[in-house]
Amino acid sequence: MPALPLTPEQKADAARLKQLFQRWKADRRAQGLQSSQDTFSDQVGFGQSAVSQYLNGKIPLNPAAAAKFSKALGCQISDFSATIAAAASEIGEAVLQPGQEAGRAGGMDITELSKLEMQLVLMFRELHDQAKDEVISLTNQLHNSVLPARSAANPYPGVPAPKQKPTPAPKASRKKTESAEH
Repeated sequence: MPALPLTPEQKADAARLKQLFQRWKADRRAQGLQSSQDTFSDQVGFGQSAVSQYLNGKIPLNPAAAAKFSKALGCQISDFSATIAAAASEIGEAVLQPGQEAGRAGGMDITELSKLEMQLVLMFRELHDQAKDEVISLTNQLHNSVLPARSAANPYPGVPAPKQKPTPAPKASRKKTESAEH
């Protein structure tokens, strides 16, 4: 059964992605670095043929592919696809721990990850299960040693609690102090 043709929106996403790729190529050339689709495919982790098909709107982008392109191009998914960025955000919300809210500390909107954060996520995904367990254990140890515990005063560790001005102690009247000394 042949694949369904891409929608106009999917074709527009591919065109925006291709423009970002063209900028990537120009930047690489200006730096004297290799800028071929083959070089790019190595960075993305797809074969050159798949990269070409994504860039030319022959196959539809999905959140996983969009994340890889975003990482390699140093951009946000929303720079080339608002629809996929929204889907990725929904995926992020689905993995929130109970009681967490999207957009709050601890919440996850993967469309707003920095390049470093995205690299960490993608590197983590490539680890074997035992290594993932070790990373999680070390992260929990670091988290618990660096960040204060959750409390009513600071329900989101890592996000500074609003500073409160200390209440000054009442000043003793000078007259009362002097009369008590005499």
